[in-house]
Amino acid sequence: MHAILSLQKLHDLKRSTMSHLLKKYLGLLLLHYLRLIARLKLARWRPHIIGITGSAGKTSTMAAVAAVLADSHQVKTSEKANSESGIPLNILGLYPKLYTTKDWLSLGVAAIPAPFRPTPIADTYVVELGIDGPTSPKNMSFHLGLVHPEIGVFTAVNTVHGQYFESWLQSQGIVPNRNNVLAAIAEEKGKLITKLPKSGAAILNADEPYIAKYARKTRATIYTFGSKKSATVQLLETTHSSRGTTFSFSTKDAIGNVNFPQYLLPAHFGMSFAAALCVGLHSNLSLSSACRSLKKNFVLPPGRATLIEGKHNTTILDSSYNSSPEPLIDFLELLKEIPGKRKIALLGDIRELGSASASEHQRVGKIAVATCEVAFLVGPAMHAHVLPLFQKTKKPAFVCSSAIDAAEKLEDYLQPGDTLLVKGSQNTLLLEIAIERLMLHPEQAEAILCRRGKFWDRERRKLQSKVKIFQ
Repeated sequence: MHAILSLQKLHDLKRSTMSHLLKKYLGLLLLHYLRLIARLKLARWRPHIIGITGSAGKTSTMAAVAAVLADSHQVKTSEKANSESGIPLNILGLYPKLYTTKDWLSLGVAAIPAPFRPTPIADTYVVELGIDGPTSPKNMSFHLGLVHPEIGVFTAVNTVHGQYFESWLQSQGIVPNRNNVLAAIAEEKGKLITKLPKSGAAILNADEPYIAKYARKTRATIYTFGSKKSATVQLLETTHSSRGTTFSFSTKDAIGNVNFPQYLLPAHFGMSFAAALCVGLHSNLSLSSACRSLKKNFVLPPGRATLIEGKHNTTILDSSYNSSPEPLIDFLELLKEIPGKRKIALLGDIRELGSASASEHQRVGKIAVATCEVAFLVGPAMHAHVLPLFQKTKKPAFVCSSAIDAAEKLEDYLQPGDTLLVKGSQNTLLLEIAIERLMLHPEQAEAILCRRGKFWDRERRKLQSKVKIFQ
């Protein structure tokens, strides 16, 4: 009987493996098919392409570049699309709804006439180039086989997605320490810069050594941004007040200011704006006109830095779309500058950090302890590495099993005048569930919260079902 059961398990394993391999190869076949059709579309459209890469700040930089160019160009962005499948679909004007097999097959059929439909009126395509690792189809080389940017923007290098580079380094016989991981990430993302044409422009973060060195590795014209005086566009100052956030910039012959009364933005947004201003300079805009266009046209996607009115006279700072160490630290530091009774943080795990996860969560945790009166923590990394730091200082911190659990705890805890920061990694934590429960006007959720649509509605229902099972 034991032998029969073992044979059955082996048979089931083989069948499962074959099914997985079949789905994988069919998925790759569909991906290459979509890319082929997207190339046909690009050949007819022929836009100027601006590519944006980096470990953080890609989406805000994309939005800022589009804003700077909006008054002088017709601009299309790869909104909500930065992956190997999302970008070709975005070029074709197609958008998955449920990400099911049926959905993908429908997209494959819908793609057939897409190249022959009228091309977009946009003359400029700003595309976010996200990578997960150094191997195809998740790497930069795969992206550059489809799009050929004339301008490349390199925003930041940190250990997000580090786990994929660690395993690759080990396979190459290289010790996967922090420096080697960062160098490997920079090298892969930096291919955007090294492949630029001589007539193009490389927009580089002057504050990051891993990025600044690419000034010596490209034929394109170099523009730099950052806090250094030598930068093409220097970020001088970030100030916060009841009138929102003001950023000050300088070039060798001008000074410009941009005020955003509708947003409370941490300092790292200034780097995105400085990068976008470099694109404006390359496009023959003056600093003052680029700043005017940025102020006039910049709109943040949901879940980045939105101020939301909460129940019981509370304020929610919604940055729930995603998280990485440096932006999270910036948001925590920003809490000190916001008027309010108590500063509270709902923090979810920062994912894909690999072996740096413990040290990075501890680094973030020390800032959280210094800036927050209370923390609500979702995810095993937050529980393991941040909770002990709060316990050591005897500051209150609450372990939450999910965003739903966090919402229930916060509903009982929040008091009038409190400010709540919400930030965590994307796709599985779904911290927007808590925000919807805590906001004064939940009927506005579809308009102002992240991860909307049928697919994400289904993911939230799945999480709610899991919570009910374990209650």
